[in-house]
Amino acid sequence: MTPREVLEAHGYDYTKWELLRATSNFWKQTPEATLYQSKIQIRPLVEAEQYESLMNDIITHKEPYQAKAPIFVPSERYLVIPAFDTHFNGHTFDVYAESLKRQLEIIQRGHYAKVLLILGGDLAHVDNINSTTAKGTQLETTDLGETVNEMEQYFETLIEAIIKNTNECEVMYCAGNHDPSVGYMFARLLKRAYSNQPNITWDISLKHYKGTMLGHNFIGATHGDKGKNNYLAKYLDEFGFMLGTAQNRELFTGHLHSEMSKDLGGFVQRQVSTRKPTDQWTDDIGVVAHKTFELVEYSDHDTRAIYYV
Repeated sequence: MTPREVLEAHGYDYTKWELLRATSNFWKQTPEATLYQSKIQIRPLVEAEQYESLMNDIITHKEPYQAKAPIFVPSERYLVIPAFDTHFNGHTFDVYAESLKRQLEIIQRGHYAKVLLILGGDLAHVDNINSTTAKGTQLETTDLGETVNEMEQYFETLIEAIIKNTNECEVMYCAGNHDPSVGYMFARLLKRAYSNQPNITWDISLKHYKGTMLGHNFIGATHGDKGKNNYLAKYLDEFGFMLGTAQNRELFTGHLHSEMSKDLGGFVQRQVSTRKPTDQWTDDIGVVAHKTFELVEYSDHDTRAIYYV
């Protein structure tokens, strides 16, 4: 059974709850009677919605930017910019400056039919002014105000270049394990800032698994900290029609700070790396060699190039 089927069988709405664990067993009470038991562990799918009112108050103070006239050019080029695990901490922008420059060069190299910018989670290193993650793990002291300033500078620079060099831009947000509240608030701030821009669409809901089409390429995204053994089943369940009509199917993940490509059975998982400097966690798990961001270019129906930046 898929996670959706398990939740529905137990009377839960799969759009509001996430299945963490399921256990089923049976035993003989008498030779004629067999007893069955099914237990599940779940949690609310959208915990961060409790911050909705506060976020609305904060976001309305952001003045939307003036719209820039889109330039529409016939094109069969598509670009994905997967921004996973940037871990901005108020002292990060200079570390990423050269990579940002190279990303801008690729964006400005030609005109695209559509560019997908994935805000893939763990954009910020911490989730509150106490410098802890969402689960309360204490990290080094981090200036949250400077962190958000850096994030704005970095991602608004990207978006400004994108909207000049594509017919359509889509911004997709996936919650991370470090910063689900700050990351979601930041995605909302970006949407508010560019709310007047006609060639940007937004998918910044708190759903854990996302998907869209670039031509005949299906592009999925999830942070990578949950459900890794069930990606294919999950996407077939939620995006079956899109996957069926696609000629190329790819899933972007992050979380582990290392690069990996895996064929899930006609559905390729691209686990992307990060330029985040080595810390104790990455040193402990041995992820210290490949420090890079990447962009992936597509034709109308297949993968054309991977750019390491």
